[in-house]
Amino acid sequence: MTADGSQEMVQGLLSASTAELERILAEADANDIAMREPAAGPAPHRLPAPGTSEVMILGALGCRHGMLAGGAGGHLVRTATTTVLVDPGPAALGCLLGLALRGLFSWAELDAICVTHLDPDHYADAIPCLEGMAAASRQRKHLLVNPTVSRRCGAFSPYHFGEMADVITLAHPDTDGDGEPTAKVGDITIHATPAFHMEEKGRNRTAIGLAYETPAAGIWYTSDTNLTPELPGQVAAIMPGLALVIAHADASNIAQAPGRARACHLETRDIPAIADKLRPGHILIHHYDAAYSAARYRIAQAVWLQRVITGQGLPTQILPSANGQRLTLASGLLTSEIPVGGDDAGAAATAYLDSRLPRAGRPGTESW
Repeated sequence: MTADGSQEMVQGLLSASTAELERILAEADANDIAMREPAAGPAPHRLPAPGTSEVMILGALGCRHGMLAGGAGGHLVRTATTTVLVDPGPAALGCLLGLALRGLFSWAELDAICVTHLDPDHYADAIPCLEGMAAASRQRKHLLVNPTVSRRCGAFSPYHFGEMADVITLAHPDTDGDGEPTAKVGDITIHATPAFHMEEKGRNRTAIGLAYETPAAGIWYTSDTNLTPELPGQVAAIMPGLALVIAHADASNIAQAPGRARACHLETRDIPAIADKLRPGHILIHHYDAAYSAARYRIAQAVWLQRVITGQGLPTQILPSANGQRLTLASGLLTSEIPVGGDDAGAAATAYLDSRLPRAGRPGTESW
């Protein structure tokens, strides 16, 4: 509404009769009640094509300073019939609302929310997103969490963590805590993978990563973890032949620097080792710290990694991530689209990916 329109509306209401104001307020009450009822079906929105799988990045940044820079939002994993929201940090809600306004997402499509550990850049928007998922459907949905989130958030808000969705605690056999190793949500099977990350003081084995078994491809989401010697083998035992790794490599160490990321996150220098041991088709770098808001650093990291990996004779392609990025996997191909009109990092990632991916996988120029 324009300023002139606002002035006109206010003047009209100031001069309205009491009966007219009461009619308007009754209309507001009726609309409020209607908004509380689930719709007959999801609002029209875009979904992946049958047989394909999609990852949509809701925020490319992470850690404390990346979160404070406004970029920690997690991601969506989607097929034509199933949608899972993973690690909804404080940027997730705003991003999902924006996608819904553009017909690219509906709360009614959500089948589950996953939280891998109790760090705010991974769980801060979990409750409002639970509210959106539950309000949009009469069907019970799922909340998949690690043992710490199950215990602490269940005690903090049993209304949300239990009454609003069915809680499934996920844990790998090496996880410190009990849980199921696998959960099936629609046509996506989600496996817990080990993580070595200090979730709480003195507790380094309670967080989890996730492996997604989708109709189109296998995907490993490292979440927050160091690269322990046994981790690649443990992941390969769960899901051999990965098409995509979503790697939380936020520390830019390319040489050994003891203590920089101890029991914390992957570093740049860990990525070639993952490419060598798992041979995935692509590795998406995600969860950048705040400095990587600068496009120059983000692309420099990708170029350096690709040179190292190519020099080792490995087939893996390195992909920088960006807010709103949509990765589609189908028939062995990966395509990447980044929204037009985003930030400088998104524009730079588009230029880089356009130079690296084969023609069938070049980024699109959708204005979404």
